[in-house]
Amino acid sequence: MSTTTDRPAPAAPSPSTTEFRTVGRRRRWNHQSWTYAVLMVPALVMLMGLVLYPIVMSVVTSFKAGNSANFIGFGNYTRFFDNPAAGSIIAHTFTRGIGGVLPSYLLGVVAAVSLHQKIRARTVLRVLVLVPFVISAPVGLNMWRLLLDPFSGVPAALGWDLGDPLANPDLVWPTLLIINAWASFQFYTIVLLAGLSRIPDELYEAAETDGATRWQRLRHITLPGIGAVGAAACVVHFMASFQEFNLIWILTGGGPLGSTQTMATFAYAKAFSDYDTGYATATTTISMVVMILTLAAGFVLLRTLRPLFIRAKQSGRLPTLRLPARAKNSSSISRRRSQRRVNPVPAYLGTGIVLVISLLPILFIISRAFDSTPGGLQAISLVPRHWSLDNFRLVLSDPALWGSDSLVVPPLARNFMNSVVVSLATTLLVLVVAMLGGYALSRWRSRWAQAGLGLLVLLQLVPVIVLVFPLYDLLAKIGLLGTLTGLVLATSGLFLPIATLLFKVFFDGLPREVEESASLDGASTVRLLFSIVAPMSRPVIGAVASYTLINTWNEYLLSTTLISDLTSRTFPPALQQYMSSYSFKAQTTPGMQAVYLLLPIVAAVLLLTLTQRHLATAYQGGSVKG
Repeated sequence: MSTTTDRPAPAAPSPSTTEFRTVGRRRRWNHQSWTYAVLMVPALVMLMGLVLYPIVMSVVTSFKAGNSANFIGFGNYTRFFDNPAAGSIIAHTFTRGIGGVLPSYLLGVVAAVSLHQKIRARTVLRVLVLVPFVISAPVGLNMWRLLLDPFSGVPAALGWDLGDPLANPDLVWPTLLIINAWASFQFYTIVLLAGLSRIPDELYEAAETDGATRWQRLRHITLPGIGAVGAAACVVHFMASFQEFNLIWILTGGGPLGSTQTMATFAYAKAFSDYDTGYATATTTISMVVMILTLAAGFVLLRTLRPLFIRAKQSGRLPTLRLPARAKNSSSISRRRSQRRVNPVPAYLGTGIVLVISLLPILFIISRAFDSTPGGLQAISLVPRHWSLDNFRLVLSDPALWGSDSLVVPPLARNFMNSVVVSLATTLLVLVVAMLGGYALSRWRSRWAQAGLGLLVLLQLVPVIVLVFPLYDLLAKIGLLGTLTGLVLATSGLFLPIATLLFKVFFDGLPREVEESASLDGASTVRLLFSIVAPMSRPVIGAVASYTLINTWNEYLLSTTLISDLTSRTFPPALQQYMSSYSFKAQTTPGMQAVYLLLPIVAAVLLLTLTQRHLATAYQGGSVKG
């Protein structure tokens, strides 16, 4: 007889260490997700309130009649295309867009290639070449107006009877595009210098060892090496130029006889002269759609032609960036590098050309400011006829410049301080919000983060002119229209997308080991950001601060639209309002006018000197000055 022994039931398995870790990791991940979401809240609130909401309201308003709430469907759109001048307005917009890119790009290539060479005082030369880029639109454009004066400007000094080229339909567009190239080729210089720094020196050394001439090295190494970054810069600049407002509005106002009227200036006039915001927003929406369709058509064309370019490169008919066999032996190249001297003459020649283009107009203004020739109506000269500080004394001793009692003369000293306050406040706000949002986008592995990133890229395509009219109504509703606070918020929303993208890209490239180690020691996400990541992020902080500070200092469209009070305006619109008035032209000589322009130029040079080394990092992320 057999006996059965009851076996004890197995004990319930205790949670393993691995399971505890899994649960802990899941809890920690949930906590981190909430933390990242909270970090993104400030950026999302600002972007949705100051950019996305105005875009939606702009489209909604375009379906309404005038300033009323009456829905008229596509009436404003058909009204624009029924306008006999619609074709010429669109053509002028393309002239501004494409014409703004080509000459600026060519000058930018010359400047970048020349200033990339190892020449003496290279840093100083770079600063001098970049000076026009940091001069605000009212200052730079009124400087050109003074230089082109038919009675006392450069044409009169050369004996040319051109009249006023800005009032001549045959000369106005060449004149505008020349002025635009002077003010914007530095954008390409900054971006292309960054691209040139990424081309390995071994390529040039190996090509020179193989007997390649300077032209062959330029054609087969330099130009292909900067091709991609140059194309991206051209796209960014085309988007800015296509919707650009300042150049034409300040110099011609769309004239003479509508020969320079673009969609941006036409829409602005309809909104604030005719008070027809429905028609104005329809025009800006059409402009945005046309620009996007143009970019899409260009992309499709490039995709179609890409196989042809590839076959042409493979057959040797197009220049290509390739590493010669000798370049692989980098040690022998390095030994020969010190034995070979590069002829610096072409670099100095190219630098001299772009330096003259950048500084010659400013030198004429300096000469005019220090020239106290009686009457002040003689033709301008490069060297003052009578050196004196009288013009400075007359300008700086004007009590209206410092007070706020005049109804005509703006208190420019106070306007200058307003610019300082707005620039610093905007820069600080953008830095903090963009850093928080950029860190969350970089570290949060979530579809929400991907959606936020897509929103940032999409908002980069929206031109400022689309936002102006809805922002005006929004700030009026919340009681911030005409205040510096409202201007700071609006300007921050303008620069926040690119700043957040710059932080995100930089954080993606940082090593994660230190953060992971600190996280295991119990450090929170916020502590990781401010104690570990932020100290390592000084390059991108400097880049974002420089980009925001310079662009806010020079901002004109928002500040001239959102603030109308003379004492509350920032410096660029206040100076433009004063210099375009009859009293300014009647009460000041050309020498005094030059002083009004020279003082902000000096401030711009000081600002550039402080920020020059950070600009390349910022403008690799995409920037604009039309």
